Amino acid sequence: MPLILTSFFLLLVGFAAGVQNALAGGGSFLTFPALLLAGMDARAANVTSTVALFPGQVTTGLAGRRDVSGGAGLSFLQLVGISLAGGVVGALLLLATPPRFFARLVPYLVLFATAVFAWGSFRPRRAAGLRIGRPGAAFAQFVIAIYGGYFGGGIGF
Repeated sequence: MPLILTSFFLLLVGFAAGVQNALAGGGSFLTFPALLLAGMDARAANVTSTVALFPGQVTTGLAGRRDVSGGAGLSFLQLVGISLAGGVVGALLLLATPPRFFARLVPYLVLFATAVFAWGSFRPRRAAGLRIGRPGAAFAQFVIAIYGGYFGGGIGF
């Protein structure tokens, strides 16, 4: 594909992904494959997609901060701090992963994200719900952030 067409394609996909992230999340499932199609290796496409969508994620997070503040006793700023710490750990793990190994791992990372989404969305719900408390919620957020720092393409789920 000529450079001008590739650039226009990536611009359109980036716009669509930003809109999708603002409305429902999952924009990286547009940008990540588009960057692969444009010729980037999987690890570079993952990093580029994550960095490109980050400003929109920050603004969307700020707009929806009231929806998460106080959840399990954690403030918005505490959630941000836990998320940033976990994201850094995940990013460092990604940088330590050889690109070819990461490329072979991507289908399993997508499958994992899909399975977690399906389990959380379609399983029967109990009336009382599961209470994990403040430490459990902080730990769960940290683990989720590690996954997001490692594979930004799957965190939209």
